[in-house]
Amino acid sequence: MTVVQTKLGKIRGIRYPNYDVFKGIPFAQPPIDTQRFCHAQPITSCWTGELDATCFGSVPLQPMNTLESFFSVRDILPVQDEDCLTLNIWRPSNHKTNTQLPVIFYIYGGSFVNGHSAQDLYQPDMIVQQEDVIVVTCNYRIGALGFLDWSAINPSWDSNNGLSDLICALQWIHTHIAAFGGDPTHITLMGQSAGAMSIQALLQLPSVQLYVHNAVMLSGILEPDTAQYAKQKAYEFQALKQNLAPNTPWESLTSETLLLLMSEHQAQYGKSKGLEMLYQPITTHNMPIKMNAPLPCPIWIGVTTAEGDIYIKNEQKIIPPKQFQYVLERTGRKIPPIHNITTAQQQRNFITTYYFHEPFHTYVKALSQHTTVYTYTFDWSHPTHPLYHSAYHILDVLFWFGRLDIIEAQGAIITEHERCLSQNMIHDLCAFARTSHLPYSHIIYQ
Repeated sequence: MTVVQTKLGKIRGIRYPNYDVFKGIPFAQPPIDTQRFCHAQPITSCWTGELDATCFGSVPLQPMNTLESFFSVRDILPVQDEDCLTLNIWRPSNHKTNTQLPVIFYIYGGSFVNGHSAQDLYQPDMIVQQEDVIVVTCNYRIGALGFLDWSAINPSWDSNNGLSDLICALQWIHTHIAAFGGDPTHITLMGQSAGAMSIQALLQLPSVQLYVHNAVMLSGILEPDTAQYAKQKAYEFQALKQNLAPNTPWESLTSETLLLLMSEHQAQYGKSKGLEMLYQPITTHNMPIKMNAPLPCPIWIGVTTAEGDIYIKNEQKIIPPKQFQYVLERTGRKIPPIHNITTAQQQRNFITTYYFHEPFHTYVKALSQHTTVYTYTFDWSHPTHPLYHSAYHILDVLFWFGRLDIIEAQGAIITEHERCLSQNMIHDLCAFARTSHLPYSHIIYQ
């Protein structure tokens, strides 16, 4: 065991041979009761004794996600609870100098409806064993609780609650990470997919810009909801509640009922594979979030070569072409003729090009006019293994976190090439976190 003294009290974590881990540290007041539909509020009171930080906290409310077991080595069903705002800290235990370490704050993806910080995929044990950095992960509210415009239902409630959770976590890190050996002036935000989109939203807020030194954004370009569209969705949710539980106050709805309402809400829009984000950041008067907005710090941003392959795995998993067109229409994208989106490969290619690669190039061009931007492309694949035949969405995260054991668990052989590739990616990531600089403007990982 290892104990750290913070301004809030002592925190007890787990000591391994080369690193320490602190799990399940509350960073905000529980978002329950009167705070259920409101912005996160910082913790104001200290605790007595030692806070047990040896286990992950409960995970945010969410529907089942089949990808979670695919990107795991353990068959564990985490406990869901609306009281979920906790963070986790990994640090090297053999750091011998008095200098403070740079901090990487990682934000998970999942189309703003799935994800949590206890997933195997996001355990950075390999990073802190290889490099002198501290890595922090956290939970934030997702789905309707995180990204429905609750202010449209009740003026005393809020929108963008999930973003408020991340802001609260970032403030906690800035205030308390020095006690763990971290440098509060050297915080790098890192996120993938919805996590990258969250970073793009957060960095448009002056209150957040004060805390962030760099940002690393993987495979996700933000397209925020307008205030008008967000209100429409809130009214739809309200109408569903009126049908399902008309006599139950919002504060008294069970978590199970909220999940059912989310399911019914999604059903109204039809199948989308996460390509149409029902819940996502909203541009409001208090949070004027824009697409392709300038960001205030050095940025490293990238994509994989075949992002769309994970969305449409085979012919049995295609989105009905007419429904595909409806999704594209609602998200403001070009609508191809039916015969161009009929097969699995056509849909995969369309997603890769128009959801990822074209928005990526447009965004990089816009960012480059205002700040230092580095880019990468991830192009590793395992051609002889059916599960890793192309460099699809999320696959690079396994290498950024050094979680090659997850690939091995699916029966793939990991060679020295894969180990070196992962080590090089981790080294580049931590070098960028330390120096805000990379030796090349574009890096290809393959």
